[in-house]
Amino acid sequence: MKKITWLLVVLNLCSIATYSQDTIITVLSKNHMKTFLPERNTFVGTGWLDILEKVKKSNYVLIGEDHLMNEVPQFCSALLNETKFDNFFCEIDPFSASIIETRLKSQSDKEWNEFILAYGNTFSFYAMKPELDLFKQLVKDKTKIFGTDQILIVADRLICNEWKTKTKNAAAAAIYAEIENQSKTHFDRFRKDPSQPFYMLTSDFEKNISALSALQLSKEEVNVIDKLKLTARIYKEQNHHLRIQLMKEQLMQEYENWADKKSLFKYGAIHMPKGQSLMDIYDLGNLINNVADSRFQKSLHIMIIGKSGSQASPFEGFPASPIDQESDDLKTLKPFFKIESGENWQCFDLGSMNVEMKKAKINPQSTRMSQILEGYDLLVIIPTATPAKFAF
Repeated sequence: MKKITWLLVVLNLCSIATYSQDTIITVLSKNHMKTFLPERNTFVGTGWLDILEKVKKSNYVLIGEDHLMNEVPQFCSALLNETKFDNFFCEIDPFSASIIETRLKSQSDKEWNEFILAYGNTFSFYAMKPELDLFKQLVKDKTKIFGTDQILIVADRLICNEWKTKTKNAAAAAIYAEIENQSKTHFDRFRKDPSQPFYMLTSDFEKNISALSALQLSKEEVNVIDKLKLTARIYKEQNHHLRIQLMKEQLMQEYENWADKKSLFKYGAIHMPKGQSLMDIYDLGNLINNVADSRFQKSLHIMIIGKSGSQASPFEGFPASPIDQESDDLKTLKPFFKIESGENWQCFDLGSMNVEMKKAKINPQSTRMSQILEGYDLLVIIPTATPAKFAF
C-alpha cells in the first residue's frame, strides 16, 4: 500500500469513533486479500501463487482446518502436487495411522475394500473419502506419516483387532477379541440411539484393560494399553489439557524426524496458532513455532475454513450440519465474511495485516481475534463448503 493511502486509512480509522472494530478489520483486510479458484487437481489465481511461494519457503507448514468437508483435503492434495514434504503429521492416534498405512501398502484391492468396509468407521477423519484419498496420496509419495492424538473413542475395535493376532499371549488375544466385539456392539447401539454409551466409557472396558495390564506382554503392547487407559481417562474427564499434553509428547517423540525436515501438519484450527490456541492453551502450533524459531527458521500457519455450505457428521448415518456464521467457532471471522468475492476462494495475509494494525495502534477487542491475527499467517476462506462422504 502506498504511504499516502496508508496515512489516509489510519487518519480515518483513528478519528471516526463511530466505526466498529469489525468495520475497521473489514476495511483493512480488503487490502490484504487475494483470490483463487479450483482447476482440476490444483488452483489458479494470485492467492494460490502467494500461498505456494510461502509454502515453498518454510520447512514447517501448518494447516489449521475446519473438519469434515471436501475442500480442505482438496487444498492439501494440491499443495502435495506442488511441493514435496518429507513428513505428514495428522490428528489421529499413531497406532491407527500405522495400521491404515500398513494395510494400504500390503493389501490387494479386494482385501483393502473388505478392511475399510469392516473398520473404516474407526478411522477418525480419515473415514471420509477425500481424507482417505489424501492419505493414499501420501503413501504413494512415500511421505512419512505420523499420527499424534488420543485414540478415537471407537478405534479400540481397530487396535484390538490388530493385537489379537499379533500378541504372543493367548489370554490377551481373548481379551482383545472381547474388546473388539463389545466396541462394535456398543457403537451399533449408539448409532441407533445416541444416548447409549461407547464401550470405552463403560466399567467393562476398564475391567478388561486392567486384566490386560496384569499379563506378561511385549513392550509395544504395554504402550498401546497405557494409551487406551489414558484415552478413556481423557474422554471421561473431558480433559482437554491432558489431550494436548499427549499430542505434544507424541510429536516430540518424533522430533528427530521433523526438526530439520520439510513437514506438513494438518489439525483442527484450534490447535495450530503460533501463540495461545483458540482454546486458551499452548498447543501444537506453539510448540512447532518455537522449534522452528530455535532452528533460525519460521513456521507457516494457514487457517482454512468454510464460509457457507455444510459439513459432514463424524458418524455415518447422521446428517450433515449447515455452516453457521453465528456459531462460537466462526462469529469472530464475520469481518472477513463481509467481503464478497463470488465463488472465488479468498486468501488473507494476516501477518501483513497484523503489522499494519500495530502501526496504527489498533488492538483487537476480542481475545479470539487477537489469537487468530497473532497466530496465523494466512486465512483461507472457502466460499461454499460441501460435506465429505464416507469411504465405505
